[in-house]
Amino acid sequence: MIDTHCHLNIEPLLGNADEVIESALEQGVEKMVVIGIDIPSSETAVQLAEKYPQVFAAVGIHPNDCAKAPDNWENHIVDMLEHPQVLAVGETGLDYYWDDAPPDLQKIFFRDHLDLALATGKPAIIHNREANQDVLQQVLEHGNTQGVFHCWPAGWDIAKPLLDKGYHISFTGTVTFKNNLSVQDVAARMPLERLMLETDSPFLTPAPHRGKRPNEPKYLPHIAEKIAELRGISIEEISDKTTQNAELFFNIDL
Repeated sequence: MIDTHCHLNIEPLLGNADEVIESALEQGVEKMVVIGIDIPSSETAVQLAEKYPQVFAAVGIHPNDCAKAPDNWENHIVDMLEHPQVLAVGETGLDYYWDDAPPDLQKIFFRDHLDLALATGKPAIIHNREANQDVLQQVLEHGNTQGVFHCWPAGWDIAKPLLDKGYHISFTGTVTFKNNLSVQDVAARMPLERLMLETDSPFLTPAPHRGKRPNEPKYLPHIAEKIAELRGISIEEISDKTTQNAELFFNIDL
């Protein structure tokens, strides 16, 4: 399996990367994409990808961090996107839950990241928290069609137009949470060829370990198991298909 979104580049996972990666491998998680949230964490993601053959990187400015980004942030990201182990742009998007950056500034950064994805041919990794309509509008109005909505938070009404445009959807441990019915509905209904798995570790530990900190890539099989249950298919089929999806999406070989 491939954990398509994790943060081994921040504490507490960064200080234990050797053990975290080894534990993931023992559970069949053979590749991990480490996601940047600002310039320093993006640089660390690249360094981890250089050190560990199981790790790839994505680089970008998280919406909660865009107000703190340097004026020349885009130059840094463009330089990192040329690295062969950097597979995607992001994470980017909109987050209206926290008040860390004005929405208008977030929208500018989001558009700029989508522009970079379109220009480089690399997919965008998109974050959406309590910004459904603005995210939907911005994506549908943009020319980029290659991206994944990580940690899917919404219902089918938001998912369908994004799937129709060509985007992928990735699920975290939140899909295992008992009362998260709208997210489970999307996981059950969406095309299997657009579905990917992630832990978003160190956050959002899946059941049956919900609440345990930190989350780690080794828990990815619990997410696969839940989605297999929702779709009425085997965990082997989910594992095989989502791995194939990630290979094609990121253009990597397992």
